Amino acid sequence: MTPSGETLEGSAIAGSLTAYDASRGYRAYDVQNGIAIIPVDGTLVHKNASLDPVSGMQGYDGIEAKLAGAMADPDVRGIMLDINSPGGEVSGVNDLAAKIASSAKPVWAHANELAASAAYWLASAADRVIVTETAEVGSIGVLVAHADYSEQLKDEGVKVTLIHAGANKVDGNPYEPLPAAVRDEWQAEIENLRALFASSVAAGRGIDVQTVLNTEARTYRGSAAVSAGLADAVMPFSDALNVFSTQLSRPGGTQGSVRMNMPNAGAPAPAQDMISASEAMRLAEEARAEGMRAGAETERARISAILEHAEAADRSAQARTLALTPGMTPETAASLLATFPKTAATGRSLAELAVAAGVEAEAEGRGTVDPKRARIQGASALWKSHGKRA
Repeated sequence: MTPSGETLEGSAIAGSLTAYDASRGYRAYDVQNGIAIIPVDGTLVHKNASLDPVSGMQGYDGIEAKLAGAMADPDVRGIMLDINSPGGEVSGVNDLAAKIASSAKPVWAHANELAASAAYWLASAADRVIVTETAEVGSIGVLVAHADYSEQLKDEGVKVTLIHAGANKVDGNPYEPLPAAVRDEWQAEIENLRALFASSVAAGRGIDVQTVLNTEARTYRGSAAVSAGLADAVMPFSDALNVFSTQLSRPGGTQGSVRMNMPNAGAPAPAQDMISASEAMRLAEEARAEGMRAGAETERARISAILEHAEAADRSAQARTLALTPGMTPETAASLLATFPKTAATGRSLAELAVAAGVEAEAEGRGTVDPKRARIQGASALWKSHGKRA
C-alpha cells in the first residue's frame, strides 16, 4: 500500500518504482538548479516496493529507482542525497553503495541531521559528504541481537519443542539459550560484515581501512566528523546545494565519481579561494601522515604508562598483555593489575585476566540503545531477517 492508501499488485508494484518518465514529464524527486534531491529517511530496509518511506521505513529499492531516474534525466547535472537516517538492514546496502560510487553523475551526500550505520555506508560512497554543525555520522559497525525467552516461557508453563531436520536449522531460536558455538559463528559473521563495511567506507573516503576500524563504531558530530575523515565540510543543506551548483557550473563539473573542489563551509567562495584537487590531495596526505605520527606517539605513551605503572611491578606478563590490548587505558590496566597477586601466573589472555579479576570483558562494538533518538550508538543499526544489524 502506498502512502496515499492505494493498493498495488503485480505489474503495478514494478511500475511504482519508475522514478522518471520523460514521455509524461514525471519525476519522483525534486530538481533544484540541476541537482536532483533524493531523500534518505527513516529506517532502511532491503525492499518495500515504494519510492518513498512507508511507516517510517525506506527501501533501498526506492532509493535506487530514484538514483536511476536522475541518471536518465537530462535536466539533472548532479545528485544530492538528503540523509536523515539511523541506518537499517545489511541486505542490499552494499549493492546500492556500489551503484552510488559508480554513478556517471556527481553525487554528494548531506547528513541532515543523521547519517549513521547503513545510512553512512551509502553516504560514504558519494563524491562528497557534508554535515550540519549538529549532525552525526559514523556508527561503522554491526549489531546482532538475540532474545532468550526460555525462562519466561518456563514461568508461564509453556514448553516449546522444536522438530527440525538439519543440525543448524534452529540456530539462534528464541526458545532456548544461545549456544556458545552459535554465538561464535554469529560473531565471526558480523566481524566479516564490519570488514566489508569498513572497506567500502575506506574506498569511498580515500582513507585507510584500519583508520575506519579504529572508529570502533563511534558517531561524530559536525566538525569532529571532518577531523575524523568521515566528512568533507560543515554547512547547512541550502549552502551545500549552492556550493554544489557552483561546482557543476564550472568546466568539467558534471563529471561523476570524482572529488570536486569545495570550500570548508559557508556560501560559495570566489574562484581564487578554491584550491585545486591536486593541492587538496597533497594537504590531505600531509594531514593523514601527521595524524598517523601523532597516533603512534600516543600509542607508545599509553603502552609505556601501563608497563611502568607501580601496579605492574612483579606482574610484568600481565602488564604486557594489557598494554598490547587496543584501547586499554592505563587507569583500567592499573585497576586490573591490582587484583592479581604478584605471584600470579603469566601469559594469560585478556579474557582470562578479566575473569580472574571478577569483571566482564568489554565486547568490541557494544552499543547503547537511545530510544528517545530512535537510534543505536556505538554499533550499527542494520537488521537482517534473523536480527543482524550492521
